[in-house]
Amino acid sequence: MFLLNLTLVVFSKIFLCVVLRFLSRTSLIYSVKKLWRLLEDKCYVYQFYKVSKFNENMQENQLYRKVCTYLNSLPCVEDSDFVNLFSSSKSSEISLILDENQTIVDKFLGARVHWRFESCENNVVKSLILKIRKNEKRRILVPYLQHIHQVFDETEQKRKEVRLFVNVEDELQGNGRWRWTPFTHPATMETIVMDSDLKTRIKSDLENFLKSKQYYHRVGRVWKRSYLLYGSAGTGKSTFIAAMAKFLNYDIYEFNLHKIANDSDLKYLLLQTTTKSLLVIEDLDRLLEEKSTALSESGILNFMDGIFSCCGEERVMVFTVNSKENIDANILRPGRIDVHINFPLCDFSAFKSLANSHLGLKDHKLFSQVEEIFQIGASLSQAEICEIMISNRSSPSRALKTVISALQSDLVSRVGRRLDRSESSRAANESSEFGSFMKEGQNGIHPIKEIKNLYGFLRARSCRKVSMDKFDVDFE
Repeated sequence: MFLLNLTLVVFSKIFLCVVLRFLSRTSLIYSVKKLWRLLEDKCYVYQFYKVSKFNENMQENQLYRKVCTYLNSLPCVEDSDFVNLFSSSKSSEISLILDENQTIVDKFLGARVHWRFESCENNVVKSLILKIRKNEKRRILVPYLQHIHQVFDETEQKRKEVRLFVNVEDELQGNGRWRWTPFTHPATMETIVMDSDLKTRIKSDLENFLKSKQYYHRVGRVWKRSYLLYGSAGTGKSTFIAAMAKFLNYDIYEFNLHKIANDSDLKYLLLQTTTKSLLVIEDLDRLLEEKSTALSESGILNFMDGIFSCCGEERVMVFTVNSKENIDANILRPGRIDVHINFPLCDFSAFKSLANSHLGLKDHKLFSQVEEIFQIGASLSQAEICEIMISNRSSPSRALKTVISALQSDLVSRVGRRLDRSESSRAANESSEFGSFMKEGQNGIHPIKEIKNLYGFLRARSCRKVSMDKFDVDFE
């Protein structure tokens, strides 16, 4: 009899456990919990706090961004009814982002706090609502907000992910017109091809800027720095911007001036940028020359150093141009542009760096021929040479010979253009052949010298034809 009773007790407990486990996996328990929370809420008086996405000046509220980051870092996000799954910049990682229709319940110092999103009329999220029991707000509110700041700083430190922001045209999104994507450009200060001394000076300048907050405040200046990158297309200006962002670990805000309605719109976008960021405008000279935007020159000047440019610190402004000769001196003056960096066409030193990184060549029998052509005056952009090397990376010798052919074509083209300019100049000045020649010499154009150089080059090319065929056998 005792054993029978014991068996019944054991089986009843097992049955109860199975039933409870079943119920825990059904909507019944969820509904009971939800009902209990509603009854509990009716028994307490709550204090509500709103964290708006933008402040009264339509600048992004940094606390809003920090709270969003904090909420998405909570373990309870996984238990929410609805969670968005996103692939991160690393393909093996999946990010869980809280859906805007959900309510998050967080626990801090034994208290329960509630967060929910609040949308405006067109269903665009504009604020977060914090709900705390009134009898607990004095005890936990300040420590809780400090805790959010601390978690955000730790998350940002671990993230170390540079983001690229672009301004877009989107009427549905109201004034929030920046969209971002992870910036995965592989360029670094170590991989860019640049004169080593110049690179060292730039890195030192950036490092000093990062440490100079107190100095800038002491002298009464806004803590920002501006760079002008000038040089022909394909010389590495955009790649250098990517390397700067990685070096500083700053987000990039690229201003597409064609999508900016007017000067006020530009100011508004500037107000929405954050600290620790690179503000980039590319091809500024072309935009000013063509007047292809609705912006005025004064609007761009105010963007560079006006009152609105001072509504944020620890920012670096970067402007790129192909040539600064035709740019107004007011734009280039100190205060608007602090550092000018020239990006010349590829020379032999840069070529060797590219050959080492793209082809794995530190030396080659054809290097002397490449150097000679560079010395004569031929030149290509780094982008053109890189493309040749990438296309022929399976055969280094073929890549070098293709580079040589491209440099030869460039040299012939250069000499032809100079001779054409020389002939035009002589036809325009019929007073004296000697005077015409002197005028060409003063402008740095010597037709006779150019013809001699071209003749010597073509003669050397003919002499090397047999030896180049031999290189085909040795290195392919």
